[in-house]
Amino acid sequence: MKFLQSLISGLLASTLCLMPLSAGAEEIIQTNGGYSDDGLWYYNDYGDGTVSVVCQDNTLEEVAVPAEINGHKITMIELDCFKDNTNLKKVILPDTITVLEDYAFYLCSGLEEINIPESVEKLGFQTFYGCSSLKEISVPANLSEIEGYTFDGCTALEAVHVDKKNQNYQDKDGVLFSKDGSDLILYPASKTGRSYTVPAECTKLEGYAFMANSYLEEINLNSVTEMGEDVFYYCTALKNMEIPEGITMLTGATFGNCTALKSVILPETLEIIGSGCFYNCLSLENIEIPASVTTINENAFLNCVSMTSITIPETVETIGDYALGFYYGEEEKHQHLPDFEIDADNGTPAFAYATKFSVKCTGGVTQGIIFVYIVVGIIVIVILAVIGLIIMQKRIQKRHELP
Repeated sequence: MKFLQSLISGLLASTLCLMPLSAGAEEIIQTNGGYSDDGLWYYNDYGDGTVSVVCQDNTLEEVAVPAEINGHKITMIELDCFKDNTNLKKVILPDTITVLEDYAFYLCSGLEEINIPESVEKLGFQTFYGCSSLKEISVPANLSEIEGYTFDGCTALEAVHVDKKNQNYQDKDGVLFSKDGSDLILYPASKTGRSYTVPAECTKLEGYAFMANSYLEEINLNSVTEMGEDVFYYCTALKNMEIPEGITMLTGATFGNCTALKSVILPETLEIIGSGCFYNCLSLENIEIPASVTTINENAFLNCVSMTSITIPETVETIGDYALGFYYGEEEKHQHLPDFEIDADNGTPAFAYATKFSVKCTGGVTQGIIFVYIVVGIIVIVILAVIGLIIMQKRIQKRHELP
């Protein structure tokens, strides 16, 4: 009986220890935690010098995070700390903080001002995701790690400022780069300017690097040889683009929702066109697919409603579902683009795709070839007519000859 009581007590204690105390603390493994005297904060001491904090009130507009609670020095803004607090406008962080964890300010759409102290070394995954009122961010000297998609959805962001003493990052006119300049990490969504030239030393664009910028009409990629996924997603002003030689893959929706995009020149090194690569490029009328391309993934040209035809070389081995000739109709159901036609040879994967999805295909007989056939036919008819006239004239002459 005593053993059973001990077992139940142990299980209960373990359950209470791991039980989340707020919506923002659901994934925190508590080791030595407690509340601040005012009940506004819950802290969690991990026992390795890391003490995190979670805010218990998601209605606050301004907040100053404490440097210490009950003798515990706060070093980390915990996972989901302020998540979904749309009222939050201003945050003051103490100089004891070293880490802003994943989703710390996730969808804090009203956040306008936050200081990042010199002590901060890491910004977690999607830390500021959806902070659509944040206009500027200052990166301190000691920051050594910015995880993926930290600033996604920061649609009002105009500039990122990096301390010149930082050994890992730099900014060039508000654009965030790696320290050596080889990697463009973020071009702010609300940075103005109709055109931009990527510096010559930059060879890589991180995923979502230019996402949602509504000002850029043209981007010169210069020496770029590598691009992450969805690089130009939702760049609604972008009109022209030339992808440099050396790029082998357009990953994901590279130009998804670039509704003003009219012209794209693809390199001879390109092999893969990603899923949804040109999704909803409403102004794109035509594009030349290089012979180097082997794969066009699903939905690649979905909703390109201005396109009436596309030529697919026989080197293309794989075409994903609804990649060509479709748009979203009512209830987002795939429907055929009217008058759309694939120019491809009979027996090729492109011809097989057209057959499978009932898309018009020339089967190798293009309008150009038809025109040539017509011209040749006319010439043949004219020649035959001339020959016929000559023969007829000779017969008439013979009839009128004297015996």
